[in-house]
Amino acid sequence: MNKDSLHVISNDILPVLGDESNNHFVDARELHESLMVQTRFNDWISRLINNYTFEDGTDFYSYLSKSGGRPSSEFILTLDCAKEIAMVQNNEIGRAVRKYFIEVEKRSRKRPQSIEDLIIMQAESMKDVKTRLVSIESKAAKINHRIDNLDGTNIKGNEQQQFNQMLKRLAWQEGVQISKAWKLFDQAFNTAFHTNITAKRENYAARNGFKSLTRPQYLSVTGQINDGIRVLDKMLNEEAG
Repeated sequence: MNKDSLHVISNDILPVLGDESNNHFVDARELHESLMVQTRFNDWISRLINNYTFEDGTDFYSYLSKSGGRPSSEFILTLDCAKEIAMVQNNEIGRAVRKYFIEVEKRSRKRPQSIEDLIIMQAESMKDVKTRLVSIESKAAKINHRIDNLDGTNIKGNEQQQFNQMLKRLAWQEGVQISKAWKLFDQAFNTAFHTNITAKRENYAARNGFKSLTRPQYLSVTGQINDGIRVLDKMLNEEAG
């Protein structure tokens, strides 16, 4: 097994991959990056495999990359293995990543298991669609305004990527440098949630031993990334209006 044989089923904190049998996996390098581990990847994964007796072919699958240059060892982890690794980090970011994996599993279990389930879900979906159409039509003007305002923002990718693209859009819209746009965001976020994001981010990084922690990373691991996106969305629309 290698990464090319799998498809992405969720891409919030990091990509979760799936196969045709609805088994779930995580790329070990992407997990290493998301957990912000300071140890070199090869040393980190080797230590975990040895300490927790993870088995190749059961808990993970290893293969050699085919990219240019010297091939490197790559590892695809089962989701159960990835959850255990996240748990043993014993910090807030590890717990946030493990919770994300559990939510992915819950969503996956809601998928139809038979043709009867599919028919029922489709009927319920059609009812929901009709109800939502009424609401959508009443908000058409506002939606069109947001499309015009955000047409330069790439909303593909995970929430951190969306956040960064919206921040860049704000800087362009305000005609300021990125650093100034970050300050504008901080002020708006602090006002909206009666907090001090700068102090809290620095305290969190120091408490968990991180040399640096970006705003999107901090908001993501503390479960506030959607709050940040909402603040940016309001800033963009207020300025446009």
